[in-house]
Amino acid sequence: MIKWLKIIGISFLVLLVVFILVFYRRDLSETHVKADYLTEYSHLINLEIESLEGTPLEIDIHYMDMGESTDPVILLFHGAFSSSHTFIPWAESLVEVGYRVLLMDLPYFGLSGAFEDDVTSYRRSAAVAFELLEALSIDAVHIGGNSLGGAVAWYFAGEYPLKTNSLILIDAVPPNLDTRNGNGFLRNPWVAGIVSQFTPRFLLKQILRSAYGDISKLDDETIDRYYNILRKKDTRKHILTTTQEDIEYDVERLEMITAPTYVMWGAKDTWISEIYSVIFVLSMDISNENTITLQGVGHLPMEEAPNSVSYYIEFLDRID
Repeated sequence: MIKWLKIIGISFLVLLVVFILVFYRRDLSETHVKADYLTEYSHLINLEIESLEGTPLEIDIHYMDMGESTDPVILLFHGAFSSSHTFIPWAESLVEVGYRVLLMDLPYFGLSGAFEDDVTSYRRSAAVAFELLEALSIDAVHIGGNSLGGAVAWYFAGEYPLKTNSLILIDAVPPNLDTRNGNGFLRNPWVAGIVSQFTPRFLLKQILRSAYGDISKLDDETIDRYYNILRKKDTRKHILTTTQEDIEYDVERLEMITAPTYVMWGAKDTWISEIYSVIFVLSMDISNENTITLQGVGHLPMEEAPNSVSYYIEFLDRID
């Protein structure tokens, strides 16, 4: 009996060691990640917003500023688990046709920091964007985003209509779809601090493959960028521990939006089905001229099909 207990114990330890070797990936220091992924267009700024209760909240934000300062401004937001780098191909094309482009890392993601209370919301992210524009003395922007960033963009357009010249929604999260509160057990900081370290690159690669309509378009450089930025100190932990601000996001918020709006969707999006685009089209009375479905494309059109920016440029030309 004792012999078998020893064998079982040794087997368990061997399996545990193998599991750790295969799955454990420690955090990377913020300094290390920034050294690799800050660009020539990057800026870091400390901004302050208020909680719903009126408490001041500070946060460090990373954004990129591309183009001439005198050109019309476009502000774009990335999706969850991503960063502003995802929009660089679009930004380069937009700068070429005469726009200044701001790409902002949302709180808890990319090279931006976190709120001290570990609370997140579209409202907070939109308020951060508003304060960024105030700090840069920018009166109004064409705004938009992908996935989670799309939700921040439509909230911003409804909350700050005077700051919004137009809106583009790219495979955007509609009202009441976000479920980031997750499991209460995993939100325990101690548990999350351990569990979050067990996310190997091959796991993220499989997740990203599911976001692409054509996986041949997903290269190693893109996977490495997602993975290395995701490993920035405490980012993975925050993904597990953040809770949602106590605020409702109803379809009526979409009806508040008065800015011209364009809706873009990947036909092969398995993360947020194209059927959800109907919520935006019907609620905001968007014409067929201002919608596009990209055949063969998944959840990330700006990465998988960078030339999709041409449809957006055509929309901007129409509303000028």
